[in-house]
Amino acid sequence: MSILTENYLVKNIRAYPVLRKKFMTYIEGLDQFPEGFHKNKLFHDYLKVRRHNPEKRVSQSEYMIFGFCHLSTEEQKKYLTDVEATRLMRPYNSESEPYLKSKVRFLTNFSRFIHRGWLYVPEASYEEFCEFIYRYRQIALKPQFSSWGIGFLKLTEEEFREKENPREFYEKMCAGKYLAEEFVESCEELAAFHPTSLNTLRVITFRCGERFEVFGCGLRVGNNGLCVDNAHGGGIFCEMDPLDGRIVTDGIDECSNRYEVHPMSGVRFKGMQIPHWKEVVELCREASKELPCLRVVGWDVAILSDGTLELIEGNHNPGMNIVQAPAKHGVHDRFAAMLLDYYGDPAQYAEK
Repeated sequence: MSILTENYLVKNIRAYPVLRKKFMTYIEGLDQFPEGFHKNKLFHDYLKVRRHNPEKRVSQSEYMIFGFCHLSTEEQKKYLTDVEATRLMRPYNSESEPYLKSKVRFLTNFSRFIHRGWLYVPEASYEEFCEFIYRYRQIALKPQFSSWGIGFLKLTEEEFREKENPREFYEKMCAGKYLAEEFVESCEELAAFHPTSLNTLRVITFRCGERFEVFGCGLRVGNNGLCVDNAHGGGIFCEMDPLDGRIVTDGIDECSNRYEVHPMSGVRFKGMQIPHWKEVVELCREASKELPCLRVVGWDVAILSDGTLELIEGNHNPGMNIVQAPAKHGVHDRFAAMLLDYYGDPAQYAEK
């Protein structure tokens, strides 16, 4: 046995208890196990999938939401994991990362698509922070480099006034490099799913010069009374038809639980027509022209209570779960082919 093989085996043996613990914690969120599976059988099948697809680095969530336990290895290859998607996009999208990863830089560069008030807390005085809260009455707070809804806070004027030490809270937001934004609300149609969260559209686009295309899109809504719509924060997502903006699947969450209707509101997912869809696509088209380096972007768009379209953020390495898991169809080959068709050999970008 070679040293490389020995090291690989040692790493896997050492990782086993950690992986098992994480997997067992994750599946606590399942409403029911796939037919023919129990906890241990599911975990060992997950290990087999990872072993047969080392290039994919399949996460626990991807294993479940793609339904890998019922698919052959050949069928599993059709799906695009986050690791694979990032690897494929990196040569083309590395230039755009600085403009999209920083929320402050994004808000500055895409200001013509943004109507909500915002404030970067470390650059504001305590008095300016207080005035911002009192002006908008409820605000969203998030670390400027965060993703997946991690670190998100909703704060009302009343909650801030009732804090024992508001200045200490302000200093904590400064230290955490938090961004404060006016808390905006969804239009009536999208708020109906889950009123306490801002429910957004994820629109994945390709652009090369004047050539533009929506690769795929979906709706994300919150759940359990939480303020975030992200799947990693407990939200539910479903796929939409990019041609007309109609929802074409049931909802699904990160633990692969499926929903014909939202579990709290009872609003049905499949068949709903997203309002202002043509305008949403046009907004993404125009936003994609804002910087020459923008190629593949996952735009998060909100339709506000007054019908205004609001660009929430752009993602330089958007995950593809929303266009695969709800309908159970892999996009690996289509995505890889479109990258080559739109942008050519990735080596020419890597050399820059």
